[in-house]
Amino acid sequence: MVVINPIPGQEEENAEFLESKGVCVWIKKDDDVIKILTDLFENKDKLEEMKRNATLLGHPNSTKDICDILLNDDFPRI
Repeated sequence: MVVINPIPGQEEENAEFLESKGVCVWIKKDDDVIKILTDLFENKDKLEEMKRNATLLGHPNSTKDICDILLNDDFPRI
């Protein structure tokens, strides 16, 4: 994943988190975009590592899990 120009606030925090977990490359304003992308696409090991990290970090059923919790009759209603 390549992150470019995230909106300050939550998107920027997400970019920091993903970068710290080795899931993305965050291209910032003064970065050499061509060099970063060339290095990334020429480094298959790095791409595989990012893919593994994304898989480890992901929660594929998170939306369903949240709905199950919210719609469960045992869930306390406010």
